[in-house]
Amino acid sequence: MQTRALIAAVFCLALVGCDKPAPAGPSPVQVSVQQPERRAIEIERDFIGEVAAVEEAEIRSKVNGRVLSVEFEEGSLVQQGQPLFRIDSDSLLAALNEAKANVSKAQADQTKVLADQTRYKTLVEKGTISRQAYDDIINKVAQAKAALDAAQAQLNQAQTMMQESAIVSPYNGRIGRAQVKIGELVTANQTLMATVSTTESVRVDFALSERDYLQLVRPILESNQPRPLLPVKLLLADGSLYPESGLITFSDRTISSDTGTFAVAATFPNPQEVLRPGMFGRIRAVVKQIDDALLIPNRAVQEVLDRNFISLVDSSGTVEQREVKLGAQANGFVQIISGLSEGEQVIVDGHHKARPGMQVKAIAIDSPAVIESAAVIESPAVIESAGPDAAVNAAQGD
Repeated sequence: MQTRALIAAVFCLALVGCDKPAPAGPSPVQVSVQQPERRAIEIERDFIGEVAAVEEAEIRSKVNGRVLSVEFEEGSLVQQGQPLFRIDSDSLLAALNEAKANVSKAQADQTKVLADQTRYKTLVEKGTISRQAYDDIINKVAQAKAALDAAQAQLNQAQTMMQESAIVSPYNGRIGRAQVKIGELVTANQTLMATVSTTESVRVDFALSERDYLQLVRPILESNQPRPLLPVKLLLADGSLYPESGLITFSDRTISSDTGTFAVAATFPNPQEVLRPGMFGRIRAVVKQIDDALLIPNRAVQEVLDRNFISLVDSSGTVEQREVKLGAQANGFVQIISGLSEGEQVIVDGHHKARPGMQVKAIAIDSPAVIESAAVIESPAVIESAGPDAAVNAAQGD
């Protein structure tokens, strides 16, 4: 009887259990998806460059002498024609006075022979003197004129040398340190006294490899238009972008056989004198433009053993994994060359939880506006250290 009662109790419990609903399955994994966007992107390259003055003059005296005065503040702005140095002019003054005396003597000699010519002309017409005597006086007139011209030229030179004893700035600009002191002897056209450079604009010299040069000029060749001045940007040594745009204003006529590079220069406005000669920076130039690049966020790409994959969600909510070929990268986005079409849903967040064949819940997110003007930078922007050979090394290091 006890056995029958136990069996009946178990049977009743089983019936009660059959009345409960089956437990619900796990909810689908939620992922964020985004459709690829087509945008124009620019391929930019960085080239190490050195800032130089557009115009720079080494100040040297044109006369020998001792420095009487230094008439500028080192490092200051100077104006065209502003006195910079004065040279001892005692010997120059003596030479000037001598030249003036020589002119006076030559003028007196000329006056005398001209009077003799007038008198001899009357005498030769009367037959009082010979024709030879008259010809001799004509020759003396010519000699007197030549002597006066020579004396006047000597005077002009002496006056010029006297003026050169006051050394002035050749143009508006900033002057560096004085290289000579008061009382120091300077030699004409040899002793460096100071350096003046213009400041309103600067030149940045850099080098281009042959390949980069051809990339730069290809749009010009394809447009069949007169050669324009190509715009460039400048990154400073701290990685900041210089606010003024520049233009490539010079390229050498030939490629260097030693380095295999072209010497190129860009000119930048320098209204606040931030840029100084000798500074290093990076010229950033557009070497190529892609008009219809297919872009997705970098984080959507998974790299496995040097192969690149993306995960997609089809119309039924099923995950698919696909290998893709990547192109240029720009501002957190990457170009997809093959393996993806417009309109497909790419998983950008949560793909580590989604496996091929899984059912997922796709949440669409908008594309950030940053890719409206994406630009590809092919080399780092911050200069850790740079030297005179850096431009050549950067241009050759492809």
